[in-house]
Amino acid sequence: MEPASNATTCSACGAPVTAGAAYCSQCGYALTASTPRAMPAKPKWYYNVWVTLFMLFFVLGPFGLPLVWKNPRFSRVVKTVLTLVVTVYTVLLVQLTIRAVQTTLEHMQDLQSSFQF
Repeated sequence: MEPASNATTCSACGAPVTAGAAYCSQCGYALTASTPRAMPAKPKWYYNVWVTLFMLFFVLGPFGLPLVWKNPRFSRVVKTVLTLVVTVYTVLLVQLTIRAVQTTLEHMQDLQSSFQF
């Protein structure tokens, strides 16, 4: 969905905002002319693209999707693609874990049957 023709971008995070908005909906930066235009605050550490991707694929898995969807640096298309990739990645990891547990149980049963007196 493209921003409306009367939209501008936030000077702090670059997200599209409506011309009449007082604050950015993504980062909360004041957009009104009455506030002096100070240097934008340093973005939060969790808005770093590499931190978000690391947390998504190696630490949190699907629980990291809110980090993706709240990150102002990702477009809607990138957010959707990352959501799909993480979903497939998670399903594959769950299947791999189930197969590993089944194989381990089979080996344990074989080992137990070979030690019966």
